[in-house]
Amino acid sequence: MHWLRRRSIFLAGALAAVLASGERVKAACVIAHQADVPVQIVAGVPVVGVEVNGVTLPFVLDTGAQRSLVTVAAVGRAALRLDDWASTTIKGISGYERHRNADPASLMLGGIALRRRTVAGDSTLTVGPLPQSALANHDIAGLLGVDFLGGFDLDLDIPHGLLSLYRVSGCAGRFLPWPSGYEAIAASAPIRDVLTIPVGLDGVPLRAEIDSGSAIWLLTASGISRMGLSAEVLAHDPGGSVSGVGRFAVAMHRHRFGTLRIGAERIATPVVWAAPVHVLPVVDLLLGGDWLRQRRVWFSYATSQIFVAMGG
Repeated sequence: MHWLRRRSIFLAGALAAVLASGERVKAACVIAHQADVPVQIVAGVPVVGVEVNGVTLPFVLDTGAQRSLVTVAAVGRAALRLDDWASTTIKGISGYERHRNADPASLMLGGIALRRRTVAGDSTLTVGPLPQSALANHDIAGLLGVDFLGGFDLDLDIPHGLLSLYRVSGCAGRFLPWPSGYEAIAASAPIRDVLTIPVGLDGVPLRAEIDSGSAIWLLTASGISRMGLSAEVLAHDPGGSVSGVGRFAVAMHRHRFGTLRIGAERIATPVVWAAPVHVLPVVDLLLGGDWLRQRRVWFSYATSQIFVAMGG
């Protein structure tokens, strides 16, 4: 009897310790607000003001860019130093570009100093051209990509023209400070700070990336293949062209599908651009401004999740 009593006391103590440990884990979730940044839409994509060497320049907020970029013209405007030793080759949907890196003395967003998520924690920028068909005719200085943005969680509320930066640590599951409901979508990161989510297009499972730097929905070469779309079928669809980082455009077609499923959302008869382009990491569908402009989306790089506000 005494043995049973002692065992009950031990089990009760162990259960209390487990519960207390769970409370500590819950309490360890930290969501630290860093800055609020105004967002404008230019040529269908979100643009924010980035302070480069004390000069505020308009940059595309580009969650689909692994490497941030500044134009040659902006190098002159901000008096940026070019690295004598380091250069970068970047690949966009239009091809390859190689230039010497720019090394700003300071780089800030919303008053927060930006550092790349590298061992050196540098602030270097790739130098190159913007997409010729969309952004070259606007006063855009570059692309701000996930090499800087991935150090934050991003609350991107395009309908209200606002980007909020957070530092998140020790969190999991549904932890957002949003007052209303939202959906959580588990994401994977095939490449560091690049989040991809599962979607379904006409019942076919695809891997998608939310690409704020794209103004459109774009079915890539791998997506075209998975959907079984032949060149002959696409030739009957309305055509156009798409360009990314680089100087050349790629032919594309607008194809109507039956249903697009993103998490719990069902989008009926979506019209999606399709182009035989290859992107890294390999994804089938880019969800761009056509989808983002109507929604509030939280990119949680800290927990590999995408949150979408209900009723957005």
